[in-house]
Amino acid sequence: MQSTAAEILHVFCVLAERRGIEVCAPIHDAFLCESALADIEDASIAVDRCMRDASALVLRGYELPTDQQIIRPGQRYEDERGREMWDTVTGLVAKLEAKTA
Repeated sequence: MQSTAAEILHVFCVLAERRGIEVCAPIHDAFLCESALADIEDASIAVDRCMRDASALVLRGYELPTDQQIIRPGQRYEDERGREMWDTVTGLVAKLEAKTA
């Protein structure tokens, strides 16, 4: 299963490049893509279509359901499942910076 998912992500990268989608980074089972703000809605639809097409190619016609999140300037990605860890890390960094200041 994991190798199939990896293959879908590889196919996505090829399709995205061919379709002019700017992929900034893969993030485990997702991608961070960038677009001009004026084109962000269309870009989001294009990325979704690209992921569905990639899954259909690898899975012989089955399109995996996807979701997307648009992060606009001044916002940042935040997943509630990681909030406790993020708070811990930023707290430790703040303590370290206070000691070295």
